[in-house]
Amino acid sequence: MKIAIVGAAYTGFAAAEYLKGKGHEVSVTTTSERRVPELEAVADRVVVMKGSDRDKMRELIAGQDVLLLTMAGGMVERDGKFVMDLDLYKDAYVGTAESVVEAIDVAPGLSQIVFTGSWSAYGNAGGADEVNEDTPATPASPFAQVYIDTENLLFGIETPERKVCIYRTGTIYGPQVGFMPRGLQASTLPMAGQTVPFDGNAPAAIIHRDDVVRALEFAIDNRLSGIHNLINDITEKKEVFFGKIIADAGAEPINWVGAGTGPKSLSNQKLKDAGFVLGDPDTAQDGNSFL
Repeated sequence: MKIAIVGAAYTGFAAAEYLKGKGHEVSVTTTSERRVPELEAVADRVVVMKGSDRDKMRELIAGQDVLLLTMAGGMVERDGKFVMDLDLYKDAYVGTAESVVEAIDVAPGLSQIVFTGSWSAYGNAGGADEVNEDTPATPASPFAQVYIDTENLLFGIETPERKVCIYRTGTIYGPQVGFMPRGLQASTLPMAGQTVPFDGNAPAAIIHRDDVVRALEFAIDNRLSGIHNLINDITEKKEVFFGKIIADAGAEPINWVGAGTGPKSLSNQKLKDAGFVLGDPDTAQDGNSFL
């Protein structure tokens, strides 16, 4: 099977390596020329491009069977700090989806598109007590709206022959790769004693990187369609779950100030009912790879 992956950073890189190891012909994209040698080790083809580049997208997806969208973007450095730029964020997500829509005619054999979005698309889900995939989303910020806009563009090109699967993923944790902290403790401790603009009463909503990769394969193998929440079985609230990590380290507690901006609960039952079995339902594999 020919599989194209847009975005080959943390999750996309692991997916490329895993799927190529399964015998698939894998193409990946990167916006950085310097990463080409690294990616050539895990992919059959590397295309240097932005997802919003229409011409490059046509080149990428021509003749492909599957398209995986695991892109990220929007982060820029300003005054010595990394911040999210909304225009760049839109270009990374909505721009990529628009590019796919415009290029889809060159890929008549493309039978599956999978996009790893975010559970933040729900916003507070209108205050619903139990949030599942049928709960209307009420994104709380322009950044969260970007996910909804991206989803809608992709669903607009779904056909009986071309399935579109959206994974609304939790925060991704897993083995350490590169300089960004990936383990739960390493990514939580910098928030100790800080005020963070998130709802501490929202569910922790986390997922291991390798379960994301496995879910991508699951969607391909089962021709999955529609929206599926991709989180593990941890149901504790953010302030409780991450508070334990902070307390165990003897650090100052986090001050959560985004009250009411997150959902009250989040279900992963739909994906389980489809047959997916989590490899790390309870964070026991944090810091490890189990692919």
